[in-house]
Amino acid sequence: MRELASSLDRVSPDATLPQGKGGGRVAFHVSEQLVNRFAALTGDRSELHVDDVMARRTAYRRRVVHGMLPVGFLAASAPFQVEGFRCRPVALSGRFLAPVFAGDRLVVTTEAGRKGSSGEHVSFDFRIENAASGATVTTGEVTLAYHGPAAPNASDDDAAGAPLLTRPLKMSTMQLEEIEVGMTERLDFRVSRASVRQFGDIIAEGVDRGDAAELLERVDVPSLLSVLLFSTSVGVALPGTNATFLEFSARVEQPVRVGASYALEGEVVHRSRGTRIVKKQLVARDVETREIAIRGKVAALANTVAARMPSIGELREIGTDPGLDGKVVLITGASRGIGETTAKLVALCGAKVIVNYHRGAADADRVVREIEESGGSALAVGADVTNEGDVRALVERSVERFGAVDVLVNNAVRDFRPIPFAQLTWDEVQRDLDVIAKGAFLCCQHVIPAMIAQGGGKIINIASVATDNPPPDQTKYVMAKSALVGLTRSLAVELASKNIQVNMVVPSFVETDLVAHVQEGFRNKIARETPMGRNASPVDVARAVLFLASSWSSFTTGQKLMVTGGGAPYL
Repeated sequence: MRELASSLDRVSPDATLPQGKGGGRVAFHVSEQLVNRFAALTGDRSELHVDDVMARRTAYRRRVVHGMLPVGFLAASAPFQVEGFRCRPVALSGRFLAPVFAGDRLVVTTEAGRKGSSGEHVSFDFRIENAASGATVTTGEVTLAYHGPAAPNASDDDAAGAPLLTRPLKMSTMQLEEIEVGMTERLDFRVSRASVRQFGDIIAEGVDRGDAAELLERVDVPSLLSVLLFSTSVGVALPGTNATFLEFSARVEQPVRVGASYALEGEVVHRSRGTRIVKKQLVARDVETREIAIRGKVAALANTVAARMPSIGELREIGTDPGLDGKVVLITGASRGIGETTAKLVALCGAKVIVNYHRGAADADRVVREIEESGGSALAVGADVTNEGDVRALVERSVERFGAVDVLVNNAVRDFRPIPFAQLTWDEVQRDLDVIAKGAFLCCQHVIPAMIAQGGGKIINIASVATDNPPPDQTKYVMAKSALVGLTRSLAVELASKNIQVNMVVPSFVETDLVAHVQEGFRNKIARETPMGRNASPVDVARAVLFLASSWSSFTTGQKLMVTGGGAPYL
């Protein structure tokens, strides 16, 4: 034992490996070719490792190196390379902390060994680091038994490239919800001389060593290779292609024999919906004698399946149709301007429109007539939105005629007449508040219960850029529109869980009869100061309303849709 102890004393960070390799540290690189060769050897052809298209859909955005491939490079480290002795893995464990990608250069470091009480086993902590970033990607522990003298692992009388698996293993695509405790799996494998040699070639290429046979003559490769098959158990069997390998532990109870048939049997012993972690127990059993060669455990994360993008056919159905056909849209103040244009546009998309008006009956009838002559369906209903009785009757009439109110557009406004603050009375302020804020409040109160009952709806409030950039002499208008902003924000939060989206369209200066009294010179000045060089049109605003009323905005709520031609306020 003195000679063995003397040799083991050299297995420390200060030991010297053959051909100048530093004791305790081995640098190596992992190329795409090595990844493919390891996949061919172990049968771990998980798409995460070998399929660029699938890997791009994961959090890693590219192919990830098998976790067990860098662990295999322990075979080139100082504890495995004690001159005059052959080492056999007794136990091996590891935790995978960060991904490794093809092309990465890594360093495996082993700490000074700890001898067991019998003196026959020595344990070493190890870590694998990314040489460029210094990040630790894997940590673990290996326990080795030493025997001498060294003996060769393989000869050249076997066919090259033999895989470990003796029968094809079907790739599992199971999701976490399909995996149950007690599920079992089986991988049939055999370690041949050719597979040992293939592993040696992988290690030799990774550490830039030419002679694989010399590198592995001190290592019991069959037992190590059998533990590396844990990668296949996780990445192909269970959970399968959706798995991220987290950690493993293995104990070699009997050396794995070259040429003998084994079965790696796994059983799911834990599954957590909360953490999405699956744990398995593994045993590698000699098929002929039924004796257990290796016992182990693995833990893996069962990733959620990457979302499949809709097909062109699905997009044709949901992405080119605004989903307004047959929907009922109630628009207040719809006999002129923005309301009139919006009524006609949504009608052209198949909506049934309630054209609300206060004093513009003739205009409302004209709008309805245009819609009906174009093949649409509309109804003019007079109502003062500041009067709760009128609003109740408006909503009841709408439901009676069309059966529902799916979309409410609060567009009613009193005027845009400027009044300097010194001349402003509260009565004037109240009138604007009543039409803009109270009117929207009452309409919302009377349509929301029906929207909740039918499973959802949309509310669109026509706000104004004036709340952010107040023009002079418009205190009453700005105060009322500001109240509408507050109503929008509050209802968006309160009604989101009811599938009711509440949003605002925020136009800048819009060329309608509401601002016909504004001098042309001032209108032109506003247009010149707008980055797009013009003022908004009613169609610009109607298109924004159409978007928020459509199925295209079903995940949009509590938002401002700015229609300002690039003018302030900015994002």
